Amino acid sequence: MYSDPDCAVREGRCGEHEFRLAVYEAGHALTARALGLNILSVRMLPRPPVLVSDKTFTNNDWNSFIETLEIRIIELFGGQIAEELACNCNTCGSGDIARIDELARLIAGLGEALDHETVLFDLEDVAQGIFADEKVRDAVLPIAEFFHARMMNKREEIPGSDIEAELDRYIPRKPKEKWLKRLFG
Repeated sequence: MYSDPDCAVREGRCGEHEFRLAVYEAGHALTARALGLNILSVRMLPRPPVLVSDKTFTNNDWNSFIETLEIRIIELFGGQIAEELACNCNTCGSGDIARIDELARLIAGLGEALDHETVLFDLEDVAQGIFADEKVRDAVLPIAEFFHARMMNKREEIPGSDIEAELDRYIPRKPKEKWLKRLFG
């Protein structure tokens, strides 16, 4: 999932940087939905947009902290996966790989005998699994259109309730799933 700075200029909607940002953010939102998180808001800025979800520690322990970091990595992969699916390119999240690598190193340092690459690739597999669902793949473009329309109407911050209502049209809300417990036992 590395960004390709040499990827050809995309035609159609994917040729618009703003639309690719909307696709990228749709990937984050769909990943948050699949993980059972509530989206609090999205800031659509000229730099990559920022999704704020309810990632919280369920307990005051290292396992909850590590799970929060793992969820963040999965969300970061989601933007890149969506852009790759919709535009055959992932240019918007170029900084995400550095963040993913840093978080994977933290998790490996806190975990038991896991190297950071194992963490990274295992969590990428979880993110890929989310987008293996046909409903999720089919929702990328409509959710991107929603974000793009808001961005073009100069709506810098989109409330989570609006985003959740749009997601409800394509992906039913599920209770918070323990993707990570399924992955790591």
